[in-house]
Formats: sequence, C-alpha cells, structure tokens
Amino acid sequence: MKAKIQIPQDILTAIDYANTTNGGMSEPVLAVSQDEKGYEIKIKTAGLEPDSFQVDVLNNRLWVYHLLPLFAERPDGMENLKTVRTLGNLFLPNDVNVDKIAAHYEQATRELNISLPYNHPTRNFRRHIDIGLE
Repeated sequence: MKAKIQIPQDILTAIDYANTTNGGMSEPVLAVSQDEKGYEIKIKTAGLEPDSFQVDVLNNRLWVYHLLPLFAERPDGMENLKTVRTLGNLFLPNDVNVDKIAAHYEQATRELNISLPYNHPTRNFRRHIDIGLE
C-alpha cells in the first residue's frame, strides 16, 4: 500500500503565496569574502531600490531583508500591509565588531555592500590572571 503524504494547509498556502507574490521573484545573489580588515558581504537582487534594503543585527545574526507590499491594490486604511522577504540571515563570527558594521549601496554595480570589521582587541587576546589567596 502506498503511503500518503500529508502537508498542512497553512504550509501549502504559504508556499503558494511566496511563489506567486508580484508574479514570482528572483533569488538574491549573496557573496561573503574575507580580507585583512574583516568580512564583506555583497548582495545583489533584481528590482530593489537602495532605500528598500533593511539590515539588522539580532543577537549573533545579521539579517538583511526588505518589506514587500501584500497587495497591489490596497483597500482604504490598509496602505501599510507588508510582509518581510529575507535576503540573507547569517551567523556573525565571534571576531566581528558589531558596533562598527556598516552598509552602503553601490549604484554602479547595483549591489548592497556590508562590511563587518574585525574586533581586534579580542583577536589573539592573551592575559595572565593571578590567583588570590583567602
């Protein structure tokens, strides 16, 4: 007897919505590189303006996203109905200085560049601790 796969209806609805919103979407191109200053993330995605990108740090993760309107024609009073589309959700290495993360958009290449500099004081840190007597 053949096993029947049961997929919950809410998952099917979400999959259908994600595949059909605004006629479908192209996947972003995300590249991570490392040099002597730190890490660099480049994100290129079709159809987004520079002010559409959002970059947040949540605990030890870097979240890059944009807000997508739910409906092309919105009913009165529902102009702000939007959903989040994640472009990248990356773990931050321990050696990143979270306070110095910076992002800029390059018009020439039409890509978002995020620099994650090293936290030099914690790299190769060494300290001797004396033991006290009580």
